[in-house]
Amino acid sequence: MTNQLTPELLTVKELFGQQGVHYEIPIYQRNYAWGKEQIDQLLDDIWNASTSNVGDYFLGNLIVAPKSEHDSEDVTTYEVVDGQQRLTTLFMLLHRLNRESLEAEGLGGRDLEATAQLTYASRRAASQALQNLSDSEEDEGSGILTGYKQLKEGLARLRNAGADLGHFARFLLEQVCVVRAALPGDTDLNRYFEVMNTRGQQLEQVDIVKARLMSYLGSVSSGVSADADLTERQRACLAWIWDACADMDRYIQMALTPGDTDLRAAIFGRDWDGLEVARFDALVEVRGQQRTADATSVESVALSEAIRGYAHTKDEPATELQETQRFESPIRFPSLLLHALKVMHARAGDDDEDDGRLDDSKLVRLFDDEFRNTERRADRVKTFMETLLRCKFVLDNAVLKREFVGTHVEDGAWSLKRLARGERSGSGERSKVSPRYPRAFSPTGEESDDQVEAAAGDQTRDVLLLQSLLRVTYTSPRTMHWITHVLRLVDPALPRQQVGRLVADELRTFIRGKVRESMPTESGPVGFAIERIVYTYLDYLLAQGYGPDSARDPKFEFQFRNSVEHFFPQYANRDNTGWDALAGDDPRLHLFGNLALVSVSANSKFSNELPATKVRKEGIIKQSPKLTLMADEVRENDGVWDGDSIEKHHREMVTILNDDLAQLGGG
Repeated sequence: MTNQLTPELLTVKELFGQQGVHYEIPIYQRNYAWGKEQIDQLLDDIWNASTSNVGDYFLGNLIVAPKSEHDSEDVTTYEVVDGQQRLTTLFMLLHRLNRESLEAEGLGGRDLEATAQLTYASRRAASQALQNLSDSEEDEGSGILTGYKQLKEGLARLRNAGADLGHFARFLLEQVCVVRAALPGDTDLNRYFEVMNTRGQQLEQVDIVKARLMSYLGSVSSGVSADADLTERQRACLAWIWDACADMDRYIQMALTPGDTDLRAAIFGRDWDGLEVARFDALVEVRGQQRTADATSVESVALSEAIRGYAHTKDEPATELQETQRFESPIRFPSLLLHALKVMHARAGDDDEDDGRLDDSKLVRLFDDEFRNTERRADRVKTFMETLLRCKFVLDNAVLKREFVGTHVEDGAWSLKRLARGERSGSGERSKVSPRYPRAFSPTGEESDDQVEAAAGDQTRDVLLLQSLLRVTYTSPRTMHWITHVLRLVDPALPRQQVGRLVADELRTFIRGKVRESMPTESGPVGFAIERIVYTYLDYLLAQGYGPDSARDPKFEFQFRNSVEHFFPQYANRDNTGWDALAGDDPRLHLFGNLALVSVSANSKFSNELPATKVRKEGIIKQSPKLTLMADEVRENDGVWDGDSIEKHHREMVTILNDDLAQLGGG
């Protein structure tokens, strides 16, 4: 493919100084993302090259695709396929240098002006009206503006270090070179995305999938030609939903409608806690109705003006940005895409738990398999985007997160909260709306950081325990099939109390099925062959007060534990009295009654100590209600924990599990 490129070696002055050239940054491209590190590196590289007598300095490749349908006799339009970040930074650098008053160095304003033009296709990053690029401190939030300010600071840093900005600017214009390589007109861009590199890194699989889904929206269906304007609006809507769902640590209500409470109310209802507009075509329309003043159409403008305009996006109140530091999702975006794909199949009765279906390294192939031979692919894409939006809403509002508040700022605490509209007092008689976070299934909707106690009818505590049980048991994203069950099950239109009961029942059914497969019966697994789910589910039952010697523990929380501890050690310290109570080859050592699940650090602290010593390490004992019962037995028996103790505890714990499975019939 590379020998079909049409490369041109252009200086920065030639790149931006060609009359009749338009650069179009397409909708599938990411937002501008360069920060201090990348920008300072670029400035330093250019300055060092300008003072090292190296001749011309090669900055990299700009891969473009000619768009002949947009061309006229006097205009050539290039779609930027690769190199957007460098291109945009150079645009801003010229603009910034133009404001540095370099006339004394022999550089006038015209020397640093770009005559090429830029077309921004509709996409989320450019969905706001093009505004002026400035140094205003009131326009925080834009990636472009942040980069522009960093360029200003970086040039000031160079000047303070003795750099001649006039020399820097002349070198930039005349000796910094870029290879603009044009792909042939019939290039399959989808295929090209798979092999191209962006500054040495392969394009992310999620970007390939996004680009392909967008291309399917423009496909011809049932012999009817696609309407170009409608296709563009649909692709813009797909990118809008996609980018919002990709913002995994923000609630979808905020990520989809940043700073726009009217649009938020239109989609998620007056209280922001529903999903009232979920059909793709309806989202295309409601977005257009709410943003009639936005620049969502393709418009050609002067390059320097476009850069200034692109910098400004609608500001987000600080309260809307705080959740990015407050909450952390249990999965990442590629996993969410695969869960959504599974949910589409599950609705048709396909609900297998093949871990390969959640393997994000196979993301492109799995989506290819889904859409390659599908008729009416545009309709299928719409269905998937509807499913993805619903899954993100359910994930955010009915699946646990880590929350970093109060005393849990460093490690976070398990949290199960939904987002709703709140009000706080403002100046005068006006109140300001802001998000609040009630317990997920609370019938009253109060906001509270307390995840322990709950009012009658509130299933939040129970669901939180069940989900955290599963989260610490199945730590690999490829094995988190329980999340698919929740995403498939929850209907946002149902009453919250009903949703809580449904989720709790579904998760218990799922867990019981796993426990049955690894029950430590006489002929069942022993020792390390017992699956972790058996330990965690037993701890859940004990924390809920199941069993004759158990009391409900309203403050118990699951933590990550993946080390199986032999309470009576396999290799006891012979310096301790009672080390020979069990021989090293005694099979009772490996019974469920002598085992507990603890953290790796706890296991190392326990070492080969005898139970009478271990019970004094209360911080470790509290990790597991099962281990707490074992410690209580040791204390009651004057430090004795022997083969009889193991068999007794084993029978009691297995009975609790069997009674639970038998009583409810597995769900």
